[in-house]
Amino acid sequence: MRTLTIRSQTHSYPVVVGEGVLEDIAERLKELGLGEAKVTVVTDNTVRTQPIARQLEAGLSSRSQPYQFVSVPAGDASKSLSVATDIYNQLIAFGMRRRDLIIALGGGVIGDLAGFVAATYLRGIPFIQAPTTLLAHDSALGGKVGVNLPQGKNLVGAFYPPRAVLFDTRAVLSLPARQWTNGMAEVIKHALIGNPKLFEQLEAKPLVSCPTPAELEPILADAMQVKVDVVNQDEHEQGLRQVLNVGHTIGHAIEQRSNYALGHGEAISIGLVLEAELAVRRNMFAATDRDRLRALLAAHGLPVAPPKDDFEQLAQLMAVDKKHGHGRWTFALPTEIGHVEIVSDVDRDEVQDIYRDAVEGKS
Repeated sequence: MRTLTIRSQTHSYPVVVGEGVLEDIAERLKELGLGEAKVTVVTDNTVRTQPIARQLEAGLSSRSQPYQFVSVPAGDASKSLSVATDIYNQLIAFGMRRRDLIIALGGGVIGDLAGFVAATYLRGIPFIQAPTTLLAHDSALGGKVGVNLPQGKNLVGAFYPPRAVLFDTRAVLSLPARQWTNGMAEVIKHALIGNPKLFEQLEAKPLVSCPTPAELEPILADAMQVKVDVVNQDEHEQGLRQVLNVGHTIGHAIEQRSNYALGHGEAISIGLVLEAELAVRRNMFAATDRDRLRALLAAHGLPVAPPKDDFEQLAQLMAVDKKHGHGRWTFALPTEIGHVEIVSDVDRDEVQDIYRDAVEGKS
């Protein structure tokens, strides 16, 4: 079991990774000063039926304090203001107060949604991230919470750090193969950003399926450490933290244009390849490293070619990305395996050329 630490401006909090992390939830809540808290677990209909939910419920039932599970439909559509309102109503009916606790048990959608509800209910109550997907090893860290609008992803939200992140590696054992593959896109992204040894490790032995919890723990912790290090330097995304968005400027737009038929990791994989090509054409990134990145993503079963789509529609979605100023677009671009930089002078036509060339098989 490994414990990392994120130092927020409001409080530091532990990130605990390992097998059985949620077994002793009653004791962990005492350690966090939440031993007397009433608990609402926000999850989705799929996770609610999984062993990890039963294990958490067993731990909560050993306490004398009340708890409830609130389940929402699985999928990105639940990350909305209307679903948040439904949860508020259930919190009120349950009698939740400011010293009570929300546990976000699920993937990135649940973490973002439950964290947003925690940040805004009674002007803020404590919450804990309990990720259950590989993708959520990324989204659960750093305190960014929020919901989507029809115009784009994550346009309403807050920086609201949890009291802890408790990642029980047993949770991912029941992941469908496609969800595992999607999560590997973010693991590879973290390796690209700040851990070339992890990148090489994945090249040598691709993780095409979930290993045992003991084998997964060091890989997962190494990937999470990349994000922890960045967040500890720039919690509120004023500069450095934007490197974590590599692959996401284009990837988010592709994901949304697919009406979420593409998984998040699948869209980010395509975005990583396209943004790596943008870096190559700007003489920032070696073509050989671009090819290594493309090969590593493909080795994990991830798509590397964009769908044939109307670039004008994609451009409209990219234009509302939160990183952009009022002029040209801002991108996080790789400069080598293990390093990413922010550039704020990207012209729309540059991106259009790269996208169209990729669709036509020219890059």
